[in-house]
Amino acid sequence: MVHFLRPDPSVSSALILDLMTVAGMQKLVKRRGPWDFPPGFLDYIAMDLYSFPAAHSSRAVMVSKFLLNHLVLAVPLRILLYLWAFLVGVSRVLLGKHHISDVGCGFALGFLHFSLVESVWLDSATCQTLLSIGSLQWTPLV
Repeated sequence: MVHFLRPDPSVSSALILDLMTVAGMQKLVKRRGPWDFPPGFLDYIAMDLYSFPAAHSSRAVMVSKFLLNHLVLAVPLRILLYLWAFLVGVSRVLLGKHHISDVGCGFALGFLHFSLVESVWLDSATCQTLLSIGSLQWTPLV
């Protein structure tokens, strides 16, 4: 049985962070996949021209970590989430889009992005407390 706790906007923040980091690294490194086919039309639309780091693997690990941390899941579902993230990386290698090192770096980046956003994200109650402290009116003692 799946119990949703609450919508978590930190997921979208982490996805944006991941998108920018992976795209920037791919443009910087410009490493091609192991099967160097000329990019097709859909590759240009999806901006999937370079292989290092593997964006699919990064996002699969990050999303699975968020789901594992924020949902109450039975053990078989937790195992399926780990397996899904792993198989996303394996499928990218088998399709010839990425080297194993690309996928490994993608996994590490996904976990890093998840950890970073989780460590700096404040829940709504903490934000409300901070805002109320900042809006207090202090009267000078006379």
